[in-house]
Amino acid sequence: MLRSLAIVATIAAAMPAFAQSKGEIDWNRRVLIGHGQGAPDLNAPSVAVARLGAERAAKVDAYRNALETLKGMQVQSGGSVGTLLQNDATLTSRVDGELKGVRPIKTHYYSDGGVSLDIEVPLDDLPAELARAIKVPEGVAPLKGAGQAAGAGGQGQQQAAGGDTLAQVAQGQAAVLNGDKPAAREKAIQDALRHAVEMAVGTKVTSQNEIQDFQSKMDQVFTHSAGFVKRYEILKEGMDGDVVQVTIRAIISNADLDKDLEAMGMLMARKGMPRTMVLIAEQNIGMAAPAAAWMKDKGGQNALVSADLRIAETTILDQLKNGGFRQLIDPEIATEKAAQVGGITTEITASQARKLKSLTGAEVILIGRVIATSRGEMGDLGPGWRSCTATISGRAVNTDNGDILSTDETTQNAAQLDDLTCGKEAIKKASKVFSQDMIKKIAARWSQDVSGGNEIHVTVHKVAGYKQANELKSALTAHVRGVKGVSQRSFSGGTQELDVTLVGSTDQFAQEVEAKKLGKFSVKVTGVTANTVDLELGQ
Repeated sequence: MLRSLAIVATIAAAMPAFAQSKGEIDWNRRVLIGHGQGAPDLNAPSVAVARLGAERAAKVDAYRNALETLKGMQVQSGGSVGTLLQNDATLTSRVDGELKGVRPIKTHYYSDGGVSLDIEVPLDDLPAELARAIKVPEGVAPLKGAGQAAGAGGQGQQQAAGGDTLAQVAQGQAAVLNGDKPAAREKAIQDALRHAVEMAVGTKVTSQNEIQDFQSKMDQVFTHSAGFVKRYEILKEGMDGDVVQVTIRAIISNADLDKDLEAMGMLMARKGMPRTMVLIAEQNIGMAAPAAAWMKDKGGQNALVSADLRIAETTILDQLKNGGFRQLIDPEIATEKAAQVGGITTEITASQARKLKSLTGAEVILIGRVIATSRGEMGDLGPGWRSCTATISGRAVNTDNGDILSTDETTQNAAQLDDLTCGKEAIKKASKVFSQDMIKKIAARWSQDVSGGNEIHVTVHKVAGYKQANELKSALTAHVRGVKGVSQRSFSGGTQELDVTLVGSTDQFAQEVEAKKLGKFSVKVTGVTANTVDLELGQ
């Protein structure tokens, strides 16, 4: 019995310090320490994959424990750091960024894939507001930040890059599945980019973050931040067992997306450079109804006057091009093909949108109408001056399913010496504001898609049974790059309906599922659109 007790005591003494406490302050070394642990997923296909998910969970755990320890520190006024952070969102964001920018140390990998690690944050690097407020033990030198001017806190790994940008070094990693190292490398780069933005803007981690299927289900770094990666370079890459590790240096911009053309270019690339078509019917002063060259009767016998019917179209195309849209359908081709489809007015059905896609390759159609009306004379401006107004309304539509990406309506006024010229000027002004608003809204929608993933609908045929349906669902998440989540809508008569949350293009997804052996079966792609994929299961 005594020998058994001695063995237990020896084991307990050998256990790492994190098992005894979640976080601590080491005043001798002047560091804030957070201990983290991550349990492995027992259903993971390999220990390497299980370890990757566990390591991410351990990092989140260590971060939270370090933050909780920091919040518990006493301040000179008698309160706690937690109270200061609760009342200052900006300071909280800076602290989050400081903690997120710290790399793990003392990482320990267990044989079952579990991970434990520590993070250490130099107390002297804390923001000046905290450094001045924190009560240090007797005999300990004040924190370095206490002597800085307000707002001059440490920057961690952030480095000034000039203007409204900063450089951020971050590491990403991903497990190699089925020997597909290129896919793992791509995932590792995306992981590093997310970490770079996360550290730069101090995105919050909440208790809602879950580590599952080796990815963060609630990972919405870009959605919760105003930062965007303008460009990046790979500083280092290598293998750690079956895990690809990549270190990047990213240039982060805090500019609004619509004003940052480099960020918009990267966003468009991640969306597969979607081709865009513009169809706007115009009604200038003196016309009876909105008209366009692609409308069957040009808007009606009485609609046409001697007027240019492409003022709005031309203005919108110019604005889209200046706003980062590079793949624009030529207006002559758009007119010809829209007339060929027939029946299109200032609205479009899902069927018409699909036909236009097959004829032009357009994945987005911006369709609407603009109407200019006279408001009469304006004596204040002088003899003969006329006032007018133009209202434009429209929507951006996904061509493969008719899904509405965004809508907008804008009214602008103008003044000229004759009604027709006045109408043209008002149409130009309204079209410019309308297109700028639409660019913002479409960019916001696509930003959500590339960060949190856009949803595509997958139909699988020849599924032998419910067990096989569940196996396919798991295989898609584990083996196909860009897949962030899979939910099953239905399974009946050998047909499975899935909603797949995907970061990347549908075409890339289709190519990969057909090229790979997914678990115990192979997959044949029988149909693809921008947001749907039809699969047939084989053994």
